Amino acid sequence: MTAHSVSRRSFVKTATIASLGIALAACQPIPPIEDAEPAMGQVTAAQVTDPESLKAFVLAAKAEIQAIATNLDEAAKLKQWVKTEGDWKSGSTFLIIFAENGNVYAHGNDRDAENRNLLDVEDERGTKVVEELLAAAAQGGGFVEYYDDGPKTAYAVAFTRRFVLVGGYSQDVSHVNVRIADLPRPAVTASEVVDRETLITFVEEAARIYQESLKFEGGIPLVEIKNAFRVEGGDWKSGPIYLFVVSGGGVTLFHGSEPFREGNPTDMMRTDSKGVRIAEELIGGARREGRKFLQYHYDNPAIEGDEETGSPKLGYAVSLQLPNTDEKMVIGSGIYIDEE
Repeated sequence: MTAHSVSRRSFVKTATIASLGIALAACQPIPPIEDAEPAMGQVTAAQVTDPESLKAFVLAAKAEIQAIATNLDEAAKLKQWVKTEGDWKSGSTFLIIFAENGNVYAHGNDRDAENRNLLDVEDERGTKVVEELLAAAAQGGGFVEYYDDGPKTAYAVAFTRRFVLVGGYSQDVSHVNVRIADLPRPAVTASEVVDRETLITFVEEAARIYQESLKFEGGIPLVEIKNAFRVEGGDWKSGPIYLFVVSGGGVTLFHGSEPFREGNPTDMMRTDSKGVRIAEELIGGARREGRKFLQYHYDNPAIEGDEETGSPKLGYAVSLQLPNTDEKMVIGSGIYIDEE
């Protein structure tokens, strides 16, 4: 089930930044809370045994994130870092990154929870846990008690003006609807991309929508735009026609067909069967030149037997400038074509 919560009319007026990578690249971290206690050393997930060690773990993670996520590439990798067993994740102890409106940006234990809004989720006793966590973070950080097969404790702290870091919160949220922006219909939809010209129109309309979401405050969260871009058979995805967004350094920010790629670096040196460096020439070329076409070979799911050689494909990508920074991202798509 999905919930279309945003009108086309409201989109035309405004859109918002709701991606952590963009927020960290464009915004300075919030000032430290004067009365907040420092983290008790570098407490890892495996060392959490009680509320105080949980708090120390979250504060230590906050400090580490603010130290390393100083640009879009590093911030985008957080989606994978929080899922990796180690200092930030150990069994049932993990981190969640929330946007201030309740959208999940990164979840250490449930990839399906990402891109959902959990603001109205209640625990077994009717407590709106995420709402209380966000409120606690806004007050400088705090604990929230909730019930999920028994009493549990979570701790939340704000670490940018738009995002909150939480540890100790775990509920089944599979019942929560995905919010999908009701975007204006593009002049060329994914199913109508059949040649070079329609590919240009499709990508550039998507780029315009994505760019608008980077400029304005309030309105449609970027996550809901991404959800709209991901709907199979919708305006923005149809079989092998889908959109991708990559940071200037090659980290996947959005992938319309394979969400598991998000937060992972792209192999910029990868070549096709003809020796074409696909990512470097298409993504790197768009970043340097503003827009780029590339013909290359890539495995076509509709064709059996081309796994090694690939089928001819035409890619098109354009660059987008992040507001108030020198950083760029690239959005693009591609279409399989006949062999010349």
